[in-house]
Amino acid sequence: MPQPHVTTGKMTEPIIAPSPTDELEVLRRTNGEILAKSATRKARVAELEATVTELQSKLSEAHDSLHQVTIGGPLTTMAESISIAPDLWLERFSQTYKVAIVDGQLTMQTPDGKPVLKGEKPVPFEREALIDLLTTGDDARAKTFKAITITSKASGAATNQHGNRTAPAAEHPPIQFGLR
Repeated sequence: MPQPHVTTGKMTEPIIAPSPTDELEVLRRTNGEILAKSATRKARVAELEATVTELQSKLSEAHDSLHQVTIGGPLTTMAESISIAPDLWLERFSQTYKVAIVDGQLTMQTPDGKPVLKGEKPVPFEREALIDLLTTGDDARAKTFKAITITSKASGAATNQHGNRTAPAAEHPPIQFGLR
């Protein structure tokens, strides 16, 4: 087969076409380079995904810890101080309300994030305000809270100035040491 010629000025030069084996070798080399780059990128993506997963778990742990310190702890303390059944109180409370920090203050909110109002004022996260809000009314929620909430700290028991009950002497026989 005659080779094509290119005319450049006065002389004609033959066009040398690469052989199919040379072209195939170039394609194989290029394909190998692309596959190596692809494997490197896939390894980097896997490494970054693992890092993202680790950071997300750390963020979740930090968020849970922060929530427990700022909201969960005070809410649990409040429940223990005003209820005879703190776990039930917390369960019932969380069905209707939530506590959030707004402007550095613990604030009661409805589940959709609006402040809980009594009249036109927001209800503060304080013992007496909570007791008043939760036990007022004749609905089932108020009856439940009335049953599990300590509305008064007064017990009616007589105590001495140190807060200990005075026991009659007859209840405690004198201790005698030695042989008789």
